[in-house]
Amino acid sequence: MFDAGAKEFDVIICGAGPAGCTCALSLADSGLRVAVLEKNSFPRDKTCGDAVAAYVPKVLATINSSLTRSLGDFTEKISVNTCRLVAPNQKAFDLRFSQTGFISRRMDWDNFLFEKASAQNNTTFFLNHTIRDITITNDGVTVMAGNTEFKGSMVIGCDGAHSVVNRKITGTRPDPDHHCGAVRAYYSNVSGIPHDTFEIHLIKDLLPGYFWIFPVKNNMANVGLGVLSAVISGRKMDLRTSLQNVLDEIPSIRDRFKNAERIGKIEGFGLPLGSRKVPMSGDRFMLCGDAASLIDPLSGEGIGQAIVSGRYAGWQAKKCFSENNFSAGYMKQYDAQVYTKFWSRHRKNHFIRQVMNNEWLLNGVLNAARKSKLIRDVISKSFA
Repeated sequence: MFDAGAKEFDVIICGAGPAGCTCALSLADSGLRVAVLEKNSFPRDKTCGDAVAAYVPKVLATINSSLTRSLGDFTEKISVNTCRLVAPNQKAFDLRFSQTGFISRRMDWDNFLFEKASAQNNTTFFLNHTIRDITITNDGVTVMAGNTEFKGSMVIGCDGAHSVVNRKITGTRPDPDHHCGAVRAYYSNVSGIPHDTFEIHLIKDLLPGYFWIFPVKNNMANVGLGVLSAVISGRKMDLRTSLQNVLDEIPSIRDRFKNAERIGKIEGFGLPLGSRKVPMSGDRFMLCGDAASLIDPLSGEGIGQAIVSGRYAGWQAKKCFSENNFSAGYMKQYDAQVYTKFWSRHRKNHFIRQVMNNEWLLNGVLNAARKSKLIRDVISKSFA
């Protein structure tokens, strides 16, 4: 539903990406008046690796089983159940997962979620509304978006890595030791892409980061690399140049791209990692997804975390209204759910990433993994 005149709501969600739309979907049966403020219109692109974790359909099913059925009819995706890991010495092996995830361009995936969320009768979307300011008082919240003032009982920040909600309310700033820079571009006609497989190449000059090739629909590939921000700064790296160097200088990759064509520009983006705890909630607010620094420190995956945290935030919002309690202490239930789900994995993957600087060690571990199912299973849990 779209209504440009409404200004007073119960819940104000800032951002209509996977976290924001999932949060709105989880509030569909609440009877609450929900506003979703989004700076763009749909369909819109979002620079990302485009990988969607295998557990996402199960998360959506806990909100409404019809979402899982609709996802089955969603054709703009490539199913993947194998990760091809390529060591610095260029030796590769495949990790096969028991569950199947998928790769979908964010323009398509985000639009799918947007269409489902915007069909809810209690939810009003305000597109092309850029958030300018937020004020929280004892009585409620006020959000200025564009030239419009929105009032509500609580605000949920789902507005990404450069979250205005986060900056205005918590003041949390990126930490280069817990943040990655990345670039990606789409290419057509990349040769040698295996069936049902995404690729991660551990290249010496990028460690502890990596280069990826993720297949998308229509003979396309999402191709990019990500590196820890502290490393980028220390080495004075230009990631666009680094990406082109990989494509030009590594023979096994260069040969696969000799007939490929880049579609569009090389785009950059930031990844606030979930390897440190940051304020995720307080009086009358919660943060979700990238705004809450929930990206996996090793794989760089963040869509699943956004969807899970959006669901938890919606559930917590319903409890807040039921108990008429919007205090920081009560909101801590949300933090606890999110960290119970992700903190252990994120800390483990943070440790793994810290030792990934050692090229010799990586070659040795991955060589051992070719012979040991136990080691393969341990590695696969970090990328599943």
